[in-house]
Amino acid sequence: MANKQDILTAIKNLDLFLKVPALKGAKARINKNGNPFVYVGGFNMVFQLTHKSKKWAFRVWHVPMGENEERYLKISKYLTSKKLPYFAEFIYDEKGILINGELVDTIRMEWLDGMLFKEFIEKNLSNSTGLVSLADNFLRMCQDLRDNQISHGDLQEGNILVTEKGDIKLVDYDSICIPEIENQKELVTGLKGYQHPSRFKSGKASLKADYFSELIIYLSILGIAEKPELWDKYQVKDTQYLLFSETDFEDLENSKIYKDLSGLSLKIDKLLAILIEYLKTTLYTELKPFSLYLEPPVITTFTSNKEVLIQGSEISLSWEVENALKVSLNNGVNEVEHSGTIILKPQDNFEYILTAIGFNETVVKKLEIKVFPTPIIKSIQIPIPLFEKTTNLGVNLPKFPNIELGINKFSNNLNVNFNNNADSSFEEIKFNKLDKNFSNLNEKKGGLKQVFQAVNNSSIISKIFNNQPNEKN
Repeated sequence: MANKQDILTAIKNLDLFLKVPALKGAKARINKNGNPFVYVGGFNMVFQLTHKSKKWAFRVWHVPMGENEERYLKISKYLTSKKLPYFAEFIYDEKGILINGELVDTIRMEWLDGMLFKEFIEKNLSNSTGLVSLADNFLRMCQDLRDNQISHGDLQEGNILVTEKGDIKLVDYDSICIPEIENQKELVTGLKGYQHPSRFKSGKASLKADYFSELIIYLSILGIAEKPELWDKYQVKDTQYLLFSETDFEDLENSKIYKDLSGLSLKIDKLLAILIEYLKTTLYTELKPFSLYLEPPVITTFTSNKEVLIQGSEISLSWEVENALKVSLNNGVNEVEHSGTIILKPQDNFEYILTAIGFNETVVKKLEIKVFPTPIIKSIQIPIPLFEKTTNLGVNLPKFPNIELGINKFSNNLNVNFNNNADSSFEEIKFNKLDKNFSNLNEKKGGLKQVFQAVNNSSIISKIFNNQPNEKN
């Protein structure tokens, strides 16, 4: 295998040693000292080549690739087929350059211009809206990668570029996992401040490798947007971390960063709760994307036991809500649990509103309750029969304070039988149409005083029963 110096020599003389037809005539970027501009990594060297005004990142390995040749070829074909905007054009060229008499494979990628992730954050420390927009773009990218079954495998600040428009670009594809290479040996496991502790014990490529680092990066962006002074407090610019280090993951709830972030907002608290759950999970391959915890809230139930009621009556409201950060009920009830029942006594027609606040969405459901005033019965009219000739009228007197009986247009004789429930016997009183005094009704029986009053020549007779003690006339 060629050493680094041999590779540098070949790059200085591309006209002789470069064997990629599509790059014929390309020139390497040269530093002031006359040597090629180069990024040196643990496995390869990356140079900047320019061909017909287009810039390329040209990668040459300085360690044996072994079986990884086929791996990179598969990644190249897969990314090319997906055409996602987050990846540079990625082409695997077999026998791309001659190094010390040996043809070796190379990778060329479109050279991406943009700010490093931390540079963009530092530039926007006073622009919380810009940082929130960056967080949203990052979350969207993570979802796109999952939808296309791609795991970058080493998501961290050094592998993310941000364009002036805020678009995210990913670099360094050594750790990428696609379905064809899942469960193969990992080449890169990432930086510890971005990885679940179990990531370093597995050793196999996984499509779930990004889940933990996605949460760390997203939470860090929002945390800095909420509290920019954290940037200087944790000297983010001068470290390989954002806000979290691997030591924080050992006892998160007692860490300084947890205390600094806790309570900043409902969103931050929700993300911290997810991180706690992540760290309780033994293996990172058992994690699920944190975005699943952030799905819109769902009001599964919001019902009332009555839709119509009389003023002063009670009503029972019940509800059940999922995926909400906060649930509230109007009419002075305010914040409530995600599920529950409450008894209320509405006085007027009212619209009850249940509000479920989610991570990025708020859902509202309404119940309209109709309230009627308490009814007042002023009178009840019952058709009165016409009494002809002799009619027997039996009256069984309950123990009510007052009963008023009106009799209209009776003729001839009227016999009234009274039973006051004091004994089982009946007393019959007879009077006729011409009887005006009705003196027979002034008798007392069992504490009952009966009074008949003739009105308008006896055409209307009112009888009042007063359930009172015996009195002397």
